[in-house]
Amino acid sequence: MANQSLSSNGKAFLQGFDTLCLQFYGDSKGYPTVGYGHLISRSYTYTKNTTGNPNDSLLTQTEANNLKQNLNLSYGSPITQAYADTLFTNDTASAIAAVNKLVPTQGGLLTQSQFDALVSLCFNGGSGALQTSDVKALLACPFMFTNLTSYAHDTDLCSTLVSRAFSYDPSLKTRRNKEATLFCSSLRYTHKYPVYTL
Repeated sequence: MANQSLSSNGKAFLQGFDTLCLQFYGDSKGYPTVGYGHLISRSYTYTKNTTGNPNDSLLTQTEANNLKQNLNLSYGSPITQAYADTLFTNDTASAIAAVNKLVPTQGGLLTQSQFDALVSLCFNGGSGALQTSDVKALLACPFMFTNLTSYAHDTDLCSTLVSRAFSYDPSLKTRRNKEATLFCSSLRYTHKYPVYTL
């Protein structure tokens, strides 16, 4: 089991997708959310966010207060910047742990960019995003990893596997393509096949 950490570039990458909002808001499914995309609960739904701007689906103060009371939350709306940072750290910790549990083939080692991209996928899609047959196929391919001697072979296969592995949740194609591009950073293969095209 590896023991890698999210890089500062990886943190900035993640935070670039989830605009900081210190007030409770409805995410794209209407679930109450706060901070950098911290999911509060799937038990309640509110206005769905269709624009990507959390300010367009803010809960009213009454809704936020009721949610806090109903869920017995230790925090209310708005939260502080420091608390948003704490939530982000806690949320990314589980994604980091899940990626560190992955076992690439034949002792393959993830580069920092590969690690950050997979943490982003897991952070956004949940741990199930790492259990798909496409992610398993990517991890099983020795050509993916710079520390293996077979790395120089079959760059087209690598590009194909990356595209398939990041084809997770068709409503988030832009994010998935950026994650796939990050995964291929500074490697001989590239993300030449956009997600959902293969």
